[in-house]
Amino acid sequence: MYLLEFSEISKEVIWGGSSLSVLYSKPFDKNKTIGESWEICDLPNDNSIVSNGEFKGKSLSYLVEKYGEELLGKNYKESYFPLLIKFIDANDKLSIQVHPNEEYANKKHNKHGKNEMWYVMETFGEAKLLIGLKENISKEDLKKAIDNNQNIENMFNYFDIKKGDAFYIPSGCIHAILGNSVIAEIQTPSDITYRLHDWNRVDKNGNSRELHIEDAFNVIKDINAFNLKSKKSNIIKNDKLEINTVFKNEYFTAEEYIIINDFSSNVNRDCFEIIIVLDGKGIIESDYNSIMLNSGKTILIPADLGIYRIKSDNVIKLLRVTL
Repeated sequence: MYLLEFSEISKEVIWGGSSLSVLYSKPFDKNKTIGESWEICDLPNDNSIVSNGEFKGKSLSYLVEKYGEELLGKNYKESYFPLLIKFIDANDKLSIQVHPNEEYANKKHNKHGKNEMWYVMETFGEAKLLIGLKENISKEDLKKAIDNNQNIENMFNYFDIKKGDAFYIPSGCIHAILGNSVIAEIQTPSDITYRLHDWNRVDKNGNSRELHIEDAFNVIKDINAFNLKSKKSNIIKNDKLEINTVFKNEYFTAEEYIIINDFSSNVNRDCFEIIIVLDGKGIIESDYNSIMLNSGKTILIPADLGIYRIKSDNVIKLLRVTL
């Protein structure tokens, strides 16, 4: 197999903007409020389509079915792609929401649960995240406030964010991105979101978005929000390369690479790799093909690729994601 790139899938939402097209050259209509660019996904209604080489026009699910071990690696035995990669343009606040775990999502929707991480790619002015209930606020307190139509916005923890910050958001954790940021999201393959609160806003037709109070309270967990920010762990640092572990858990490993001029690696046949360009320009090449790199580019590297090389005239910063 060869280095794979995919056509982006755009999601127009009430809180989106134009940063994905303006800053990251995504082929989206700048006049629409595009909130998400789905880079790599294998869901029934949203399946990534290869945009280069021999498999151009083929879906990711087709590649998984036909080239399972060659694509995914010899240690992965499932029949679906295990991650979903997206970029989020939070021009405005997202809803206060929560995602179900695997058990609940499977039982209720016959789908996967959702665990995710956020890597902050850019911020504009004051940017914050909402994560978890304050220490002295219980799930029951929140439910009572919602039932009584009280203002719940002071019941949560708020975190200032800057470029390069990263947070892990496990299933059951209440959260929201509060605007003024672009974020790379690495998650398990799920599209299930339960909204608790949507800031009392309406869409262009005067309609409020649906809330999912019962399901949300069925899955909310007591999670310490202050343990969820990445404490990046350095692996390598020299005059050519810096590697920091961002998160490593049962669902994925995400590492931050800062490469000066060039870097080469031999793919471990146990697992595929995903490269997400955070900053800079360059080229990634293998014995089979090459792809130009720029901020916002996402590349899937099959497990059987062998050696690949990344070259830049200056500095290029990446996320490298594996299982």
